[in-house]
This record gives sequence, structure tokens and C-alpha cells, in this order.
Amino acid sequence: MGYLKFNVDGSSSGNPRRAGYGGILKGDTGKLIAILSGPLKNSDSDLTELTAIRIALEVFVKSEWENNRDLAVETDSMVIISWCFNPVIRQWRFAETFKIIDHCIILVQNVKIVYVCREVNNCAD
Repeated sequence: MGYLKFNVDGSSSGNPRRAGYGGILKGDTGKLIAILSGPLKNSDSDLTELTAIRIALEVFVKSEWENNRDLAVETDSMVIISWCFNPVIRQWRFAETFKIIDHCIILVQNVKIVYVCREVNNCAD
């Protein structure tokens, strides 16, 4: 079987903060499989990006696509990528979110979280 790719993004602005997340799941041929998005309350840009990754992984784990597939999750946040690969530098306030992300990664097994530049990731904006 081929791989699937989730492009994810989070955004926040203003005070009080308006925030939201989005994601697009595509197959190895580029075919659109699923779209996800939603609002978040009082969230900063780091938490919105993490939430996008968490929800994408949760959707994937609970889906029919999970079996026999590799998954790439693409984000345009280098900070989030560094936290994913180095748990020692993670901010404690995101501990619960990372607990879920780490659990989903264990369940999927063949998942990688990858940095892509903002221009490449614009489909998830």
C-alpha cells in the first residue's frame, strides 16, 4: 500500500485570541481524501499547530485508512517539529497534547512529522 499525507496548520490572532486549525489528507496520487477544520478558544499559534497535528493523528487512527499505510504529517512550524523530536525541550503546558500525539504515533507506527515551508503548506491554511 502507499502512503497518506496530512498537511496541517493552525492560526491565531487578536486579543482575546481567535484561533483555528485545518488539515487536508491526500493519498500518494494527490487525491483528496479528507478535510478537517475547526475553531479553538483562547489559543496561541503553538497550541493551534499542535492541535492540528493531534486531531489529524486522532482522525487517522480512528479511520479506515490507518491499516497498512504510512503517514506523513506536514507542518510549517519548525518549533513544533523540534518539540516532536526532542521531548526534553517541550513546554510543560502542552504535556497533555503531546501525550495524545505520542500515543497516536505509537499506534500508527509508520508516521513521520515533517517540516514544509509555508508556501508548500498553503493548502492547509
